[in-house]
Amino acid sequence: MQISQASKLYIKDVYLYDIEACHYTILERYGFDLSKLDRNDKQQRNIQIGLFLRENKRLTRLLRDTTKSIVDEYIRVNKIEKDIIVRQYDGFITTRHLTTEQTRTYIPIPKRRTFNFILLSIDRKKYIAYSSLEDKVSIKGVPHRYEKIDDLFKKMAKKLVNMNTEMVLKAMEEIQDEIKNSKDPLLFCIPVAKGKYNVILKGYGEIEISETTTKLLDTKDIDRDRYFDFYLWPFMESILIEVANDYHIRTK
Repeated sequence: MQISQASKLYIKDVYLYDIEACHYTILERYGFDLSKLDRNDKQQRNIQIGLFLRENKRLTRLLRDTTKSIVDEYIRVNKIEKDIIVRQYDGFITTRHLTTEQTRTYIPIPKRRTFNFILLSIDRKKYIAYSSLEDKVSIKGVPHRYEKIDDLFKKMAKKLVNMNTEMVLKAMEEIQDEIKNSKDPLLFCIPVAKGKYNVILKGYGEIEISETTTKLLDTKDIDRDRYFDFYLWPFMESILIEVANDYHIRTK
């Protein structure tokens, strides 16, 4: 994933385009027999293709090179190089809306989602994007994610749809307070294996605990700042920068 270094950190109205069932589609066009694969079962389809590719490194390279060439060609033909916010393996997020004719050639790259906004982390290695139409938040580049932390990201995203300075700052304070005041120990349990979790405790750092132990955790012992700094602060810092820039522009 490559994120633009030139764009703002908060961009409204962006569009995700990617190759549907990427490897399956390309293998199908190359004439491979995929009759034993269910195109509509994404998980099983990807597992079977992954096992197949593990035994064939040359085909793996072919798929990667083909995918890159297809995406490169769509960007070149549509002249959207400067409009790309995120370049992903099998597609891109752009500020330009493309017509159906522009996205359907030999291998189509249809629009998969319209986002109200995309928020880039301060280091431009991660992003959050939100579609109110589907109530869908997309989070990329954030390691060690889990359901409880994703719920916080979704709350944050919903509050950022309208970038009103006063409302945004209040919303960010509420999200920060949720991390710092929550009495739910599972909010701080990072899954590492079945029935195993990592937690970060004051004075001890990161330790592994069992599922049974999670019920005995006292949230007063949790190093909440570590969670906030790792998961949320890279995005909140971007928000503060955008708010400051917006204020500067309006008061010039």
